[in-house]
Amino acid sequence: METLFVLAVAAGFVLFGVMAFSSARRLGSRQTTIDELESTDEGRLEPGGEATVSGPVSVVEPASPEQTGPESNETDSAALWAWRLRRKEGTGNGSRWRTVDGELAVGDVAVDHSWDRVRIDAAALAADVDDPFDSSQVFLGEPNTDVYLGELDPINRFLERTGLAGEDGVLSDVEVTVSVGKKTTMPDKYQATVVHSGDELIVHGELTETADGYVLRGTDETPLSIAAGDLEAQEERLRSEIRMRKVVSGVFVGLGVLVAILGIL
Repeated sequence: METLFVLAVAAGFVLFGVMAFSSARRLGSRQTTIDELESTDEGRLEPGGEATVSGPVSVVEPASPEQTGPESNETDSAALWAWRLRRKEGTGNGSRWRTVDGELAVGDVAVDHSWDRVRIDAAALAADVDDPFDSSQVFLGEPNTDVYLGELDPINRFLERTGLAGEDGVLSDVEVTVSVGKKTTMPDKYQATVVHSGDELIVHGELTETADGYVLRGTDETPLSIAAGDLEAQEERLRSEIRMRKVVSGVFVGLGVLVAILGIL
């Protein structure tokens, strides 16, 4: 009986390691997509195949998000509006932030790529994305807007007012959370990134030519991918997280094998 228990514990370690390795592989595919987005061809566009375009975005009709948040402005120039609503929920061994709603809203926009203007048909991508900051096709970095939709409890309010917590605080990642079941004392968070007219945008997809000019859209073989912001910084963060998850995977698989050997001996 004891041997079976030890083997079960060993299997749990190995399973956790496999899950960590699987998540590292998923992040690796995101890094591959970033590499594709970075390899923009500045030459003449050839319709009928894959293409990556980059340049300032122009807005014919602005994005219309379902929720704009409490600190929103310049909505008329929004080419792309990515937002999500986060809620901190209690778990069996602590608490975690979870996305409860989100949207990628894209207006009628075009990218001025070199001498060409390419319209971006992102309707299908926008319909498929639930969390634009955790999507394999959208790369926007960390949200530019991060605000609480409610009052902080006295402890966290004290930490922010004294400069210990908050974006520039000494303990910027520290939150004191009291939970009862799944309910916690933390208010919901609204997070968003808005790409305005004139901002740089990088888009990868399949290029077609219509009577009105070039159009870039996604297909089953070539899904549409959109990026904005510092891609090098985003890629470096991905590399760091991939390395960490691979180390965690190796440690837990090694522990599982060690525990299994000790249980058999």
